[in-house]
Amino acid sequence: MSNTTVSSIRKFPLYVYVYAVFLVGVAFLVYIISNYGNISLLGVALFGLLVFASDNLSSPLPKTGSVSVNFGITLASLIIYGPATAAVVTIISIFNIKAFIKKVPYYKHLFNSGQYLISIGLCSIVFERLFVRGNVNFLNAANIGTILLCSFIFFFLNTTLTTGAISLSESIGFLNIWVFNFAWLIPFHVFLTLMAIAISFLFGAYGYFTLVFTSLPLIIAQYTYKLRIKERKALLNSILQIVKIMEAKDVYTAGHSIRVAEYSEEIARELKLNEYDIEIIKNLANLHDIGKIQVDLSVLNKPGYLNEDDWIEVKKHPEVGYEIVREITFLQDDATAILHHHEKIDGSGYPSGIKGDKIPLFAKILCIADSYDAMTTDRPYTRALTEEEAILELKENAGTHFDPEVAGAMIKILTGKQK
Repeated sequence: MSNTTVSSIRKFPLYVYVYAVFLVGVAFLVYIISNYGNISLLGVALFGLLVFASDNLSSPLPKTGSVSVNFGITLASLIIYGPATAAVVTIISIFNIKAFIKKVPYYKHLFNSGQYLISIGLCSIVFERLFVRGNVNFLNAANIGTILLCSFIFFFLNTTLTTGAISLSESIGFLNIWVFNFAWLIPFHVFLTLMAIAISFLFGAYGYFTLVFTSLPLIIAQYTYKLRIKERKALLNSILQIVKIMEAKDVYTAGHSIRVAEYSEEIARELKLNEYDIEIIKNLANLHDIGKIQVDLSVLNKPGYLNEDDWIEVKKHPEVGYEIVREITFLQDDATAILHHHEKIDGSGYPSGIKGDKIPLFAKILCIADSYDAMTTDRPYTRALTEEEAILELKENAGTHFDPEVAGAMIKILTGKQK
């Protein structure tokens, strides 16, 4: 069976899911328009423009997808104008110029359309049945409670449906993805709900011009956050380029960091770490040897065995790497993994000679991934071990050089690939 056929079979459940979500979303749209048909053209124009701007300035989520303030704007349109207007505003939010420019696959557009329409559809139906209009003080306790309930419904449906798509696409556990990608958004979502209430109140009390003072600052804040995300990616990419340049000077370790990152991710998944930790360990693995930038090239490229002076030089790289990585804000809490990735369980490693549980878990993972890649790569003074020989080395050194649990995870991964 060809790789293309296998890939198609694996994607079939995803396609079925996407089309089902899209069709249910269209059904919700038809129901909303049919039963709550009073569409405000002015509301569509005002809130449609704001939500279009918001969605096209959205910021990427950690795993996949993006986050914007458009829910707060859409919810405000629901409170002020009702379900039909909110549904049309939602349709406008789907037209993301960036996605079309990047030629995002059509099925992703279908899915986004469907899940947004389902989320706002059910949210709108519950809202219209519980919300009491016409009061002098329409934002009373009961109505605010209704808004909060509808907000929760939208968040639950939106994140659950999206998590399902990611889980099917990447074969990663549902709960793991939801926690990593969406749990941290709960306070942000509550904030957007409160802002929607404020927008609605000010709009009702003082008119259209209040949108300038309520919605636009939200979009500006979102754009500022997007710039911060870009800055973080640019910083990491710059450092990774340095690593690639460094590895390019050493023909025997070219691609080493990339492979160590791949092994580290597999080990972390086997150990059932959460997606946040997996992302951190991948970044650390890519940077684990960055300290070698201060090691003399004559030592790195030495064709024979290293003498004592050479080893003294080489053993500096974990500390140098640690000093570099701890300056990276989003990695500084786990930078000790770089410092200790050459420590051994029995205390015979370097630079600190710590042992056992004093070695951080991430350092233990890096140690295994780094050692396995070194064992299976040809060097001028030794041939590469076969996978079977490397597995034997891991087994024999588990409990002395390597953490038994982490070594066991790596062995399980390797033996599973052999079947």
